[in-house]
Amino acid sequence: MPSNGPQFLFGHGLPAREISPDEQPWVVKLFIIVLGYATVIVPTFYLISYARRKYASGEPRTAFGRFLRSFAVGSENYQLLEVAPVKHQSHGGIETRSLLKDAIALLFFFAGIQCTLVMMGFLQERIITKGYHNIALGQLEQFGDAQFLVFCNRLVAIVVCAIVLSLTWRRQPPHAQPLYVHSFTSISNTMSTWCQYEALKYVSFPTQTICKTSKVVVTMLMGLVLRGQRYTWQEWICGGAVGIGASLFLLSSGRSRKEGVVTSVSGMLLMIGYLLFDSYTLNYQKKLFDKKPKISKYQMMMGVNVFSAILCAVSLLEQGTLFSSIDFALEHEHFFRDVFFLSLSGATGQLFIYSTIEKFGPIVFAVMMTIRQMLSILLSSFYYGHSLSSWSLVGFGVVFSAIFLDIYRRYFEKRRSVVKQ
Repeated sequence: MPSNGPQFLFGHGLPAREISPDEQPWVVKLFIIVLGYATVIVPTFYLISYARRKYASGEPRTAFGRFLRSFAVGSENYQLLEVAPVKHQSHGGIETRSLLKDAIALLFFFAGIQCTLVMMGFLQERIITKGYHNIALGQLEQFGDAQFLVFCNRLVAIVVCAIVLSLTWRRQPPHAQPLYVHSFTSISNTMSTWCQYEALKYVSFPTQTICKTSKVVVTMLMGLVLRGQRYTWQEWICGGAVGIGASLFLLSSGRSRKEGVVTSVSGMLLMIGYLLFDSYTLNYQKKLFDKKPKISKYQMMMGVNVFSAILCAVSLLEQGTLFSSIDFALEHEHFFRDVFFLSLSGATGQLFIYSTIEKFGPIVFAVMMTIRQMLSILLSSFYYGHSLSSWSLVGFGVVFSAIFLDIYRRYFEKRRSVVKQ
């Protein structure tokens, strides 16, 4: 008899959807994807090495040469500098207005991310776990290529970003850093998205949500490793409390109790991959933002999505799944519609996400994502009349107590530093 309670880590349980016997194991698909990426990455590495040697001191004479130097070397007219920390104004009125302005911006970004990612989560689960009606055969068939969804997401994001850049090109800063720097976040972002989509085949959506509650601590650890960012013991406690409280809240929610938190070894490995790749993406983007001349969020968004689209296209062509996925879209009712709105939601969400990381940093964004998941379940419980258990309320209280105490601590330290000045 199956257990009705949550099953952690390597517990048994049914996957989110029944996987077709003809579908390749995710390990095989991952190996093929990495092999496909290598056919792009290895030649690009040698191209960058060649361009650095050729244009180390000489000036390129052709348009292609100038592009190659921008791609591999960057602009020599600008010196990359670390962004100096912003000094706080000692005037109380200015500080209050700045705090209010930041709060309004944060709420606006949060609302935008909330709307777009809720739509993404719904469509993502719909596409991966449900079938689509085959117009010719009159039967339901499931779509299993998560990388094609990533590819569509990147194409739509490129179009959206191109429109924004064309309207704001006069206000864009010079892109002094080499263009290839966006490839690192492109690869990690593509792999994190692929792991997230693929994990839905092995774990339920609530399980995936619970795993994401550890994003704050993982992002802090990655920031320590990648950027040398130092955190105080209060910040570590706050990050841990947010993760524990959110897990307690989500595990005790009505949906989790009803569906059960089912998972498998494959599901956990994919979720670990998602967390590592995602935390690397956030911190590396912050690292690029923390240099002058600063890369604008639209330049970064365009660079990341162009590299991601190229990698996905090459991999899909090498696997022979690009045209079969397009055929699936043409043969199955409503599939193209769902993929388009999924991609449009993702592209719009990227605008808010890049703005948040640029202005507030990766940790604030990770906390926002945790709160978003909790509010989604909270609103769902109120809408459908589901009762919240006492443990859910405890978890909710732990999360927001940790956040507000951290805000108060930062405000108190800021005021104390102003008094000393």
